[in-house]
Amino acid sequence: MISLVLISAFILLAVVARSFVQYKRNGDFGIRAASLSAPMIEILPGTMFVITFCLAFGVILIGYFGKVPLLFVVPLPFQALGLAVGTCGILVTLLSQIQMGDSWRIGVDQKETTTLITHGIYARSRNPIYFGIYIFWLGLCFTFAHLLLWACALICWICIELIVRKIEEPYLIEVHGDVFQKYMRKTNRYIPKL
Repeated sequence: MISLVLISAFILLAVVARSFVQYKRNGDFGIRAASLSAPMIEILPGTMFVITFCLAFGVILIGYFGKVPLLFVVPLPFQALGLAVGTCGILVTLLSQIQMGDSWRIGVDQKETTTLITHGIYARSRNPIYFGIYIFWLGLCFTFAHLLLWACALICWICIELIVRKIEEPYLIEVHGDVFQKYMRKTNRYIPKL
C-alpha cells in the first residue's frame, strides 16, 4: 500500500496540482508536448517518461490485487525507508517547482522564452526537479519488489538524461547563451552542491 500512496502522491502533487497552480497563476497549465513534426529525440524521451509513470502506477495497483507476482515481499523496515526516501523526492520536486515559479513547464516549447532560474535550490543544482524524481523512484523501488517497476525507474532515468542533454540544455544555451553556460560551469547537473 505504501508504494501506491507514494506514486499517487507524486502524480497528484507534482503533476496535477502543480499544473492547476500554473493555470491559476498564468491561465496556462504549463504542459508542452512535442509536436508530431518534431524530431524523434524530442518526442520519444518525453513520451516514454510519461509511460513509465503510467505503467508503474498500473503495476503497483494490479499488484495489490494479487494479479502481479512479486519477487519477494519487501520487509516493513525497507518499506518505511522507501517511504521516507520517496517522500523526500516528492518534497525536493515540489520545492523546486515552487522556486521555479512562472518559468515551470513540463516539456519545452522551442519558440517560448522563460526566465532562467538560478536562485534558491537552483543555485546548487541545475535540475533539482529531476533530482527529486530520481530520489522518488529510488524510494518507490524500495517499497515494491517487481522487476517491471525497477525497469520503469531505469527507463525514466534514461529519459531524463536524454531530455536534459538533448532537449533542455541545447534550448537553454540557445535562449540564454553565455549566462547559461556560466551557470552550467558552476552548478551541478543534478546532485546539489553543498
